[in-house]
Amino acid sequence: MRQFILGAAMVLLALPAYAAPSNDAAYDKNTNPVADSNNNCVRTKWMEGADPCAIEPAPAPVPVAAPAPQPMPVVTLEQRTIYFAFDSAELSADAQSKLDNLATVVNNSLAIADVSIHGFTDQFGSTSYNEVLANQRANAVKNYLDQRTRLDTSVGDIRGLGKSSPAEGCGAIKKRDDKIACMAQERRVEIEFKAQVQ
Repeated sequence: MRQFILGAAMVLLALPAYAAPSNDAAYDKNTNPVADSNNNCVRTKWMEGADPCAIEPAPAPVPVAAPAPQPMPVVTLEQRTIYFAFDSAELSADAQSKLDNLATVVNNSLAIADVSIHGFTDQFGSTSYNEVLANQRANAVKNYLDQRTRLDTSVGDIRGLGKSSPAEGCGAIKKRDDKIACMAQERRVEIEFKAQVQ
């Protein structure tokens, strides 16, 4: 009898090692946990910790850093100022060229979200006449930019402000043509771009 027990022990020692799955779940022939028709793991007992039926939690989403706000492009006041001929609201070739350059700046920068356009006149004529002319100039610039930029100018501050502050030294000039030439800087529209609110 002792020889039989010893022989059986030797046979067991000679068999290859086999890592049986734990007995907390039912397994298929490939040692994968078995699921029922509702895709629930078939358990033989509840086991915390190394539970083969536990579903691995989805990895936490990696936070995506918000993109840095675009800087506002630097545009000088002179680049944003459009000049007009005496008693006119028509855009000259130079004015259109300047507005084309501004349109390129606007379309290349998402930082620009809004615009204000203010029209001015020189000192000639009545206040009421010059208010109308200043509005016509502001709208001429607005309409030009509307056709060439992505901005919605309908929500912008677009208006004529009438007579500008008098240019220095023009009051003493007597000849009309010389005075008109002296006041050239007064006949203008100033454009100001506003940044996107972050």
